[in-house]
Amino acid sequence: MDRTITLTLIKPLILESVKNETFQRGRFDKAVDPKAISAAYVEQAGNEDYHERILSRTLYTSLEELKTHLSDYLTSAGSSTGDNIVSEEQGDDIIITLVVGDRFNHAYTDSLAKLSAKYIEEAMLMDWWRPINEKQSALYANFVERDLAAIKRCFNKTAPAAPSYKYPTTLETPGSAIDIGVGEEYTVTYSISSGSVDDIELHIDDSTICEAGRVKEGFTVIGSHLGHTYAELYSRHNPELTCPLHIYVTDQS
Repeated sequence: MDRTITLTLIKPLILESVKNETFQRGRFDKAVDPKAISAAYVEQAGNEDYHERILSRTLYTSLEELKTHLSDYLTSAGSSTGDNIVSEEQGDDIIITLVVGDRFNHAYTDSLAKLSAKYIEEAMLMDWWRPINEKQSALYANFVERDLAAIKRCFNKTAPAAPSYKYPTTLETPGSAIDIGVGEEYTVTYSISSGSVDDIELHIDDSTICEAGRVKEGFTVIGSHLGHTYAELYSRHNPELTCPLHIYVTDQS
């Protein structure tokens, strides 16, 4: 079965992180060169309307790019292939809903959310610096690639779940002795615990005395030669669950 996970990214925190990063860079440039006041002013993203528009555009562009990078790890949901990843805003939150395989390690959900926010922040900074400082933009491009690698590692699969079956805990047969003639057939019936898997087999010590075959009701035993043989009904998954049988092939004339 597929599993749906939800990532919550807080938009104001992403924008604040980007602005703080550019502010720190501007302060550093002024500290290195006190004459670089104008350059530092250009570098620092603030609350000006045109800065907000630039940051908003790059935030949503980075979000859509992130969704394309996640596409390799998604499974289909519903009739539309777009149903497996959806993003929407709820107040200050950006909610990303992903449909992944049931072997996705759920412990990585929080890590995936934090790394996704980090990817968007550093992709925004890469775009912010591109027209201002290509060297600085290239530095964040490396950070973006590192973030993507970490995001992909979050899609760590858990081991396949072992199948669980209810095996018999009781095994009963109407009798313990069978008396048949050569060429005659007898059906060995049995009952097992309710709802359990029918894994019962019949073992005959001397197959020259009689032959056995599986039928819907249990096992058929056909006499082949005169004599006696020991037989046993047993569970393939519970070696302690057995029913002994004695089969006598006699002259019935």
